[in-house]
Amino acid sequence: MSHPSRSGYWVLIVLALAVLVPLFSLLTQGNSSDVVGLNFWQSHYLRQVLFFSLWQAFLSAGLSIALALLVARAFAHHGAFPFRSLLLRLFGLPLVVPSIVAVMGVVSIYGSNGWIPLGRSLYGLNGILLAHVFFNMPLAVRLLLPVWQSIPPHHWQMSEQLGLNRWQQWRHLEWQALRESLPGISLLIFMLCLTSFAVVLTLGGGPKSTTLEVAIYQSLRFDFDPHQAVSLALLQLGLCLLVAWGSSLFHKLPDVEISLSNTPLNTGIVGRYMNTFVITAAVIFVGMPLIAMVIDAFNNSILTVLSNPGLWLSAGLTLLIGISASTLSVLAGWLLLSTSTDYAMLGKKRKASVIEMLGSVVYVVPPLVIGTGLFVLLAPHINVFEWAIPVVILINAIMGLPFVVRTLGPAMRQSKMRYQHLCENLALTKWQRFKTVDWPLLRKSVGLSSALVAAMAMGDLGVIALFGTPEIITLPLMLYHQLSAYLIPNAAVTAVFLLGFCLSVFWLLEKLIGGKTNAEY
Repeated sequence: MSHPSRSGYWVLIVLALAVLVPLFSLLTQGNSSDVVGLNFWQSHYLRQVLFFSLWQAFLSAGLSIALALLVARAFAHHGAFPFRSLLLRLFGLPLVVPSIVAVMGVVSIYGSNGWIPLGRSLYGLNGILLAHVFFNMPLAVRLLLPVWQSIPPHHWQMSEQLGLNRWQQWRHLEWQALRESLPGISLLIFMLCLTSFAVVLTLGGGPKSTTLEVAIYQSLRFDFDPHQAVSLALLQLGLCLLVAWGSSLFHKLPDVEISLSNTPLNTGIVGRYMNTFVITAAVIFVGMPLIAMVIDAFNNSILTVLSNPGLWLSAGLTLLIGISASTLSVLAGWLLLSTSTDYAMLGKKRKASVIEMLGSVVYVVPPLVIGTGLFVLLAPHINVFEWAIPVVILINAIMGLPFVVRTLGPAMRQSKMRYQHLCENLALTKWQRFKTVDWPLLRKSVGLSSALVAAMAMGDLGVIALFGTPEIITLPLMLYHQLSAYLIPNAAVTAVFLLGFCLSVFWLLEKLIGGKTNAEY
């Protein structure tokens, strides 16, 4: 291989234009002193929004991580727990379940007519914390559990031989393994809570419980104040970059492993009972809202909602956005990784890693910030709402690119390094190599990447809420409107429909693209 592919550079150029131009439009909007100067700090409302954004993210992430540590440890110590693999799949649902569906699940349990009614106190910080823990605690469990599995079995055996008690095992074995990964995982969960939109928009309950993401949306769609939206967007971007910089200091971040070993550990009878209690409580906490939502969906409104043509039009638009964003994101990821793997084959690993990092750096830019930049940039020249669908597809494709790089990258590098010289010796053309070598080896990863990006795009509420109109409504936006109007029976039906729709598309894409080589997840 004499010359590496240049396709990745074109992807990076398009990515830079799609991200930097909107950000530049924010920086140049109006008088810079009004946007980022002292006038910003003189606003009591903006200071309150900033404080609440950080406070709710700190509490949400702290609760999610604290509970996840207990649950992950219980799973690690109780490898023989019944239906363990099935329960871990349940804990993987937040990767593909739309956040607005999680909100509906929380309302089904803790709403006025729920199983554990909290009434009006659900709307505000209480509801936000409940929804964030419901959504992020299982994800944190999946991130933390591999840390326990990284501890060699002979270390446990040695600790038993030395007569270490549970506290000493935690201090000398478990904590030593966790201390490297825990800060990075905590900052990741903090970032997810800081940039949460659907949860706060639906359960915030008023101006006192408004975050930066929601305030940006309100400034553009309700207050028609682009200057304030720019101030909020720049502040949100600065916070996210600060958190991302903090995360970069902690390089060891485990993958969300799908198949996990169940090496049995000798925890004793009391420990086994405690682990069983913790796992059972966690499963009830995560599963109860989903079960309640499905039960609530079977009500007198089910035929009305399902027979509404608007539901099916919204479903078609949601599918169009998901498939289009997935296709663009996977194609861009493939081209980007082709260049990076070529450089890796030539021994230029640093250059290869920089290319992949540039393709993933967009993860630290909230989609609503990009959307705000495009809104401010395009609004003086065109009717931005007429371009809502292409803009939503573009932003979701961009936000899905880091997942494609992370999922497809390892498989692509492995294929290139194993078979590059063989393909050159056989003088295979690019098409022949793709058909006979690359595709059979990579289709599983491509299928998973496509399914992940499609599910995330189909469940997105933030960007479509900014650009949507009465004629352009996706299923998440329809569900939000129903929840805002307190049409809870209709919302329950729509939420279950959206959940089933996203999971079906995820499963079909993974199966159809992944083919027979696709393992069960």
